[in-house]
This record gives sequence, C-alpha cells and structure tokens, in this order.
Amino acid sequence: MNPDATWHSDVESPMRDGVVLRGDLWRSARPAPVVIFRTPYGRRKISSDVLKPMDCVEFGFAAFVQDTRGRFGSEGEWKPIMWDQEALDTHDTVEWAAAQPWCDGTVILAGTSYGGILSMLGAATRPPHLAGVAAAMVTTGSRDRVELSGALRLDHLFGWMIFMAADWLARNPEHADADNAALLGSLLADPVTAMRSLPLTANPLARLRGFPLDVEQLLSGSEGALPEWEPDAIKVPVFVSTGWYDVYASSTIDTFTAGAAANPEIPHRLVVGPWAHTGPLQHIQGEVNFGVAASATAVGLPGRQLDFFRRCAESAPVRPARQVDYFLMGADQWMSADQWPPSGVVSRPFRLVSGASAGVPGGLVSGRAPVGEDGTDTFVYDPLSPVPSRGGRLLHLGRLAPGPIDLSRQCPRADTLHYLSAPLAEPVDVVGAVSMTLRVSLDRPDTDLFVRLVDRYPDGRMLPVADGITRVRFRDDLTTPQPLAPGEIATIAIDMGYTAQRFDIGHRIGVLVTSSNFPHVDRNLNGAPADADPPPVTVRIHAAGSSLTLDTLPSERTR
Repeated sequence: MNPDATWHSDVESPMRDGVVLRGDLWRSARPAPVVIFRTPYGRRKISSDVLKPMDCVEFGFAAFVQDTRGRFGSEGEWKPIMWDQEALDTHDTVEWAAAQPWCDGTVILAGTSYGGILSMLGAATRPPHLAGVAAAMVTTGSRDRVELSGALRLDHLFGWMIFMAADWLARNPEHADADNAALLGSLLADPVTAMRSLPLTANPLARLRGFPLDVEQLLSGSEGALPEWEPDAIKVPVFVSTGWYDVYASSTIDTFTAGAAANPEIPHRLVVGPWAHTGPLQHIQGEVNFGVAASATAVGLPGRQLDFFRRCAESAPVRPARQVDYFLMGADQWMSADQWPPSGVVSRPFRLVSGASAGVPGGLVSGRAPVGEDGTDTFVYDPLSPVPSRGGRLLHLGRLAPGPIDLSRQCPRADTLHYLSAPLAEPVDVVGAVSMTLRVSLDRPDTDLFVRLVDRYPDGRMLPVADGITRVRFRDDLTTPQPLAPGEIATIAIDMGYTAQRFDIGHRIGVLVTSSNFPHVDRNLNGAPADADPPPVTVRIHAAGSSLTLDTLPSERTR
C-alpha cells in the first residue's frame, strides 16, 4: 500500500509541436518510478484487470493516465489512423514525465489493446528514460494480414466504429439531430443488419452526418489501419500478456517471441491465461469455469508486471530462466516454460478420413495419409446464409460472445463438415502452434476456408480451442489475388495460431471446416462483384494430403 499517495487531475504535458495533452496523476511525496497509460477512450475509464493505475500506486509507483491527442481533455486533432503521431506523443510524454519532480527518472509504458499498441510504438522510438513496457493484447498490421488472409474482422471493426460514433455524438450535441440519433439507435440495437449490406461501404453507418471517421476507408482493409514496429528497435524489458480467447492472442505471443529473439540479452516475459480480450479477466469464460486460480487477480498479474520492472530497474537486467507462464486449459492449471513454444514440443499430424457430410463426421487419424488413398467430402456455402459466429476468439464490442461455447449445433448445417478422432485413451496436451492443410477444389474462383479446432466432450459438446481462415484467392500471396480455376485442386494452408489445451481421456480431437463465420469475419462473395447477388459455391475437400498439425508435449512434461 501507499497511504501518502495523492491524486491530481488535468496535469498538462506539452508535446514537441506545442499541443498540450492532459492526464490524471497519482503520486507520493517522494520521487518514484512512474507508469504511463495513454488511451483514446477516456483517462478515467481504464478498467482492465491486466493493470490499473491503483495497482501501480499500491506497489509504490506513480501512475499517469493521459488522454491521447484530440480526445477528451487533450488538445489537438484526433484521427482514427495516426500511428506516427501517436509514437511521437508517447516518446514526448515519457521524456516529460522523467523530468518531473515526482518521478525518479524511471518510466514504464503500459496499456491494453490500443494502449498496449501505443506503448510498443513509443518504445520503438527509444525514449532515453524509458525503462520497460507492459503491453497486453496487441497486434501489428503485418501479423493481422497474415492471420486474416485478406478478410476483415467485421464485427470487431463495426463494433468499434459504432462505439466511437456513440462517443462522438455524446460529445458533439450539435450533431445529435433526430435523424442521427435514430440512425445510431438502430445501429446499437441491430448492428448485424448493417453488416449484411452489400457492398459493405453502403451500410447505414456511412450515412451518419458529420461523423469524422472515413467508414469506406476503414472497411476497405487498406494498408496502415494497424501499425508496425521493429522488434529489435525496443531495447528495454518487455512484459506482454494475453488470453487464449483474445482476438489478438497469436499476434501478442509473436510480439514476445520476436522481441526475445531480436534482443536475447534483454528480459522478456509472457503470461497467457484462458481469457478473452481486455476487461475483466475472470476464471469463467464462455460456458466453462476454469477454476478460481485461472483469473488474472488470482495469478497476481498486476503484481507480476510491477515486480518484473522493479527488479529490472534495481539491478543489471538478467534474462529470467522461466520466461513464460501459460494456462493449460482442460488440465486447468498454470504451467511455466523457458520459451514459447516450450522446449520438447513435438509436431504431430492427423490425417482426414473422408465420409463427412451434414451432421455426419469424417475421421481424424494420427499420421499422414497413405499414398494414393483419397476420398472427397462436399459442402455448399451460400453467402446469403452464412454460418453464424459463435464463441472462440472474438472482440465483444458488438453482440458476439467470445470463449468456449458449444458449436455442436452447427454440425448439421449443409455448409459445415466436421472430423473427429476416436475417443482418446490417454490425454493429449496441445501446447504451441495449430495449423491445417486442406486440398480443395471449387466450382467458383474464390471462397474462404474457415477451420476450427474443437474439443469434443463425451456428452457431445464441441468447445472451440483455436481457429484460422484462408481466403482462397490469397492462398499464396496476400498482395496478388489468384482466382482458382473451377475443378483445379489446390493445397491450402490455414494458420490457426497458438493454444494450450489438454484433450482428456474419453474426449475427441475435432475440426470443423466451413467457408464462413459471420459477422466475426466478412462474407466471401465467391468471386462475385461486391454489388451483385453472390452465388453459392461447392467446396470439395480431398482427404489425400489434407491434415491437421498440432504441437504437442509429452504428458509427463505437463503433469
């Protein structure tokens, strides 16, 4: 505890161009290390369980929470895409804070999601007084493009734009006429109808008069919507955290692995729980109670970060022996490792066995397919009747719910195939990367392949574990679309990110294969123009050469 801490509002920090940004400060009577949070969502609304200002104060740190440029109490012009300016403002805020009498010269950058991205961008500018970064649930444009293969996280983007529109209208009452208020009300009540607009740019959000966001540009998926930073540019200790059901789980883990590889002499830490994106990081996610020890509070996530930075500041940085703490779902216990994926991981293939149809599973057998053995399974995807999004890695700004939620109701659909292993005689611990290789042919030039790894319980439930998408026209090159000739067989790789999941005795390892996950991802129109009625596509899965690959750990390593 820090009983002598005091709170100061509207503390001004000047930027290099003369613009004044404002924030709230918690400080003690003596100079102390300061943790800086920067946010566009209101400096008094930080509520993530990752790290809060009061956590810092109780640990003996000062905390400064700043509204970003053009937001709430800060001056200047805000734009939805201004990463270069945000990096400069973060750099200037660090150096300003280090010079204040309440700071001992040690500055930490912290934040979750947008705030975490700002922390990484600012660190890459190398402010001289920056001592560390605590970033949670972050991504870069390049990692996002690979992960989405040209698709859009539609519900994520729409939810964010509607959230920003509500904030804008509340703070600009001169635009709150009856038409704008009614339009925003309809979007808040029923965002999915707007997301069904074809073309997407014709959606009602674009008709919100005076709204400063360029809706058409954001929906185009253009370069620059998400930032980039070079891992080797960050020369301070970095602590990153995420959750297995966070929409940015895999990219956050890549932030850790890339940083640790680029700067092996600098301490890096990673914590991954069974959580979704930001907010309360509780032990109950979806329809699963992972046990009280699974929450961020129980594992002491705020204290772990602050203790890490205190030790880094008090002595010469030493690479910790155990860099990674991760929650092994299914076993429901915390594990530690010296790297990610943990040493000792074995890549294990499972081949598809044909015979799948609506409601009827095909097989999933350990090993590669024998030469010459083949069979085909078929489904038909209609963009006007896509598979509804349910559970998994989602951002819950809209109406979707993330986490482990039963998917068995989707198996009888005519546009979904599923493949199951036999009931397991011993546990299988999947810890690391998950990927799928499918050999497919189409009767249209394009579609999506969306694959989900599921844990099939003995009672019939199928809980999502990991997922991935490949847009067929971008199967080989994200910058050059290559339509697939009708009937041509192509080998398609689907990156499903990372996980840590125990498939227990009696459970089955399963995969669901389809061409849609709407509205989480925008619909592929199968090669039709954006303003035309999209035709259905027939997708054939060729079993020979199609396989699931799982990073697994020997069971004795995780018990």
